[in-house]
Amino acid sequence: MSDKIINDKDLEDIQGLFQDPDPEINARRVEVYKTARENDISSFPSDLSIMSAFDDVLSCFSLGGQIKNIYRYGTYTTCQAQREKFWFAMWNGSFSEKDIDIEKVAANQRELERRQKVQEFYKQRLLEKKALGSSEDVWDERKTLLNRPFMENVSPQSFQE
Repeated sequence: MSDKIINDKDLEDIQGLFQDPDPEINARRVEVYKTARENDISSFPSDLSIMSAFDDVLSCFSLGGQIKNIYRYGTYTTCQAQREKFWFAMWNGSFSEKDIDIEKVAANQRELERRQKVQEFYKQRLLEKKALGSSEDVWDERKTLLNRPFMENVSPQSFQE
């Protein structure tokens, strides 16, 4: 991932790729996407550990990570997202996630810029994930609780309703 900050036009282009013909699903996605875009950048983490990013890459490439991906998606993964996070961490991360002295960070302009890049990275990741959609786009939230969920008799007619 480059250090380039993605503007609103780029984000709208990304969102346009995932438009669904169903207007109700589109409305839900737009609402979630808009909420994610309006999140203040300060609500995202400001530090990224190189070691945790490396651990993510290692677990993705491990046998267990590949088996999990084959089970979920039917194919192995190249771990692209984890590799991007690792290389971003190499340039903008820190070696450990330690407590910071706010006064020292405020006095160091380079450290402030680095932390802002990390927050932008996390925000962009969230926007990309939300643009893909989720099961909530298809399924409606249940408004009333079932009394006895697995104890009721189910008839074939109830499936046709």
